[in-house]
Amino acid sequence: MSSLTLIGAHRAVSSLLENRPNSWAVVRFKGLFDRVDRRNSDLSYEMLSLRSTGRVVARAEMGGRQEPDAGSLPRYLVAEINDLVVNPMWLIGGGIGVSERAGAVSPDYRVFRSRGDLLPRYIQYLLRSQPYLDQYRLYTRAQTTFDRRVQQADLDNLPLPVPPLDEQHALADYLDRETARIDTLIEEQQRLISMLRERRAAALVDAFASMQSEAPVVHRQPISWLPELRVEQAPMRHLCTVGTGSSDSANAVDQGYPFFVRGDQPLALDTYEFDTEAIITAGDGAMVGRSFHHYRGKFAAHQRVYVLRDFVGVVPRYLFWYFSTFFIRVVGDGGAQATVPSVRMPMIDGMPVPVPALDEQRRIAAYLDEQTAKIDALIAETERFIELARERRTALIAAAVTGQIDVRAVA
Repeated sequence: MSSLTLIGAHRAVSSLLENRPNSWAVVRFKGLFDRVDRRNSDLSYEMLSLRSTGRVVARAEMGGRQEPDAGSLPRYLVAEINDLVVNPMWLIGGGIGVSERAGAVSPDYRVFRSRGDLLPRYIQYLLRSQPYLDQYRLYTRAQTTFDRRVQQADLDNLPLPVPPLDEQHALADYLDRETARIDTLIEEQQRLISMLRERRAAALVDAFASMQSEAPVVHRQPISWLPELRVEQAPMRHLCTVGTGSSDSANAVDQGYPFFVRGDQPLALDTYEFDTEAIITAGDGAMVGRSFHHYRGKFAAHQRVYVLRDFVGVVPRYLFWYFSTFFIRVVGDGGAQATVPSVRMPMIDGMPVPVPALDEQRRIAAYLDEQTAKIDALIAETERFIELARERRTALIAAAVTGQIDVRAVA
């Protein structure tokens, strides 16, 4: 088996297989697995689903998924413990895993049962390692739902390194231990990012809560979700002009003027609509209340993106910080919900804005620029650390399952 002639294009894995230890065989997928076509005709098995992480879980754990038509349930495939479950339309995203429970999976999936001396934990690591994810991508014709399906003939001819069973155990134990260490480290860093973001949000609110007024204020409209403020207020329409862009995303180009769209990152356009200082925010979609830009110069904006400009009696940077901090609460009727589907012009026009003296506005803006820059730098550094840890995890698995690490020597 070690002298197997590879069939088809295996560019992503062939070099790794050539450098495997001499004691490791190379066997095609179809030489290791039988396809199982047992149906859940009596509906006796619980419904399962395959996560992109490779875990096969109860469908109820997925949450929010559309329930299948009752008529299709008897066609669901039965997967027993240690069966390999494959989503052929999402192999490139990790849609493959060994089931740790018995149940019924979508008839669009494929179920395989190993024969011979194969350790399920080893197979789980191998078939989800980066070289094999890259290989699945080579098998696909496109990234659309139907064209990214991996055909069974390609899967059948996929070459797999098969170490002796004792080495499979040593390898799986090593990777269980080392990936757990990396995963714990990543979780700790993710908690740190959450704390930093909480600190950032608190700094914003505290800065506005500390605003001072030179004289008592009477007849002011209270802002229920802020501490008591003795600062004059004005509706947004008295402080700036609120409008929208008129450009369409379909007209975006590779290079040009900044083109602010409903996503968080600007695109480019070969013409501009505005040449001014402005505050820009999404008018609908997932980024409502989450995406804000402060820009000065020539730019264009999508027709569902709001542009605040022509500022009067307010420091634009101060207004940017106040607007980006509290607008989501305004459109959410005072709540702090994560997203709002769409924004109407009166929501912005009528938003009450505290307007202290210009010097006070400049002080607050400068303070927030300084504080958020420090926190954002820490968040970026932590995110980079997480990225490196994930790269290390990926490289570790790939090296181990292709014999580049003698796991018995480091056990």
